[in-house]
Amino acid sequence: MAKLPEMKTLSLYYLTFNCGLALIDTDDFASQLFNGLSSPHLPDLLVLSLQEIAPIPYSLIGGSFLVPYFNRFHDAVDKASKKLSNDGSAYTSIAARNVGLTGIMIYAKDPTLIQDLEAGEIGVGAWSMGNKGAIGIRFTYGNGSTSTELTFVAAHLAAMEEALQRRNQDWKNIVRGLVFSSTTSNYGTTLPRGDEDRPLLSISPQDASIYKSTSHLFVGGDLNYRTSIISPAPNDHNEVFPQPQDLVSSPRHYSSLFENDQLNQERLAGRTFHGLIEAPISFPPTYKYKSEGPFMTSDDELNRWPWAKHRWPSWCDRILYLDMPSWVQKANPQAKIIPNKYSALPLLPTSDHRAVALDITVPLLPIPEPEEGEGGDDPRVKMPFDIDIDWKKKREKARMMEIVVGLTLYFTNTREGAALFVAMIVGAVGAGAPLITGIYVSWDLGTFVFRKMNLDNMILSG
Repeated sequence: MAKLPEMKTLSLYYLTFNCGLALIDTDDFASQLFNGLSSPHLPDLLVLSLQEIAPIPYSLIGGSFLVPYFNRFHDAVDKASKKLSNDGSAYTSIAARNVGLTGIMIYAKDPTLIQDLEAGEIGVGAWSMGNKGAIGIRFTYGNGSTSTELTFVAAHLAAMEEALQRRNQDWKNIVRGLVFSSTTSNYGTTLPRGDEDRPLLSISPQDASIYKSTSHLFVGGDLNYRTSIISPAPNDHNEVFPQPQDLVSSPRHYSSLFENDQLNQERLAGRTFHGLIEAPISFPPTYKYKSEGPFMTSDDELNRWPWAKHRWPSWCDRILYLDMPSWVQKANPQAKIIPNKYSALPLLPTSDHRAVALDITVPLLPIPEPEEGEGGDDPRVKMPFDIDIDWKKKREKARMMEIVVGLTLYFTNTREGAALFVAMIVGAVGAGAPLITGIYVSWDLGTFVFRKMNLDNMILSG
């Protein structure tokens, strides 16, 4: 029997990290970035899912306020990739976008292989704002018969042990309200585009959703599912919380705690993350750590994990994906998605979460539309929830709320904002005019109302 030709593949490295509202240390992050690789080779694609990327006011306002935070990651990726490649080659930035406090950054070794970039976003926090939410990027990678469509979603769901049902509802809202349309990167990257601003109704609603039938799907972030529905008792941190020296046979080993993982329980019961799978977890909980360190130290070198006493150690930070569709595997048995390594990186000084990385190989072949009757319960064939027909209006309303809340917090909760606010008032009184530095300020029953004036292109400094 003739040997089948070797299938071309895409090497993908997906990392999720809760930044703790702080600027990362570029050198620290660069030193740990590629520790989750299974081999010392630069992957074709690098995806960063970032949560709590910056302080709340900056994140809600967005635009130029976030540039320093994204730039730290750009610098870290550049430094780490040049070191790993040995020949000085580096990545090209494909996208850097955010919805509120959640960001996504995508890098490619060969940007000419990226086509038809689309993006979508949704807030699932208070008043549907982006203090929690999800942002997605979709594009085709490759050319012709050696290409495949990829969808990446970065997400941050509701916190706290008892908020299990709220997390499930957040996921439902993401499925219903994260709708893709053609776009370019937020921060100046020029990319090939699909049909300009194509309306949702020009294609099927499912094709604009995260569950597009011809696309792979990867979802990563601080999904916040915990290992208990209630907070720990006062002595649990001494008596129950896992530690590095615990044997696998011990009831205190973290594998026993993982049996209570809410995400696995809810996913397998069909109540959340429908159809997605996850590589086996063989690393300790990724949250919640004290800020005392030790930092940038592997688990093999630790004799104690510095757990916070008031939160159950949990695998909050996760990366899931859809397996190859059954109709593709039937026609191409060798077409398999292969997770090479799934790991938690060492603790960094700026966060109480550990970053999680997935090194995975994806076949480079198009996913065709399924034939009638194919696919069964695959969510790419039958979505778990219908698209919200009012998704666009709701997002526009929430975005305006983000601007108002973000500016209010900026002027009241930050030093530079307070200084600027005083300067604006003094300037307004002196000039007798309400227009100062591009922002209208009006007095209405003791409430300041801030109206956006080309804010995304404006840099404010105290």
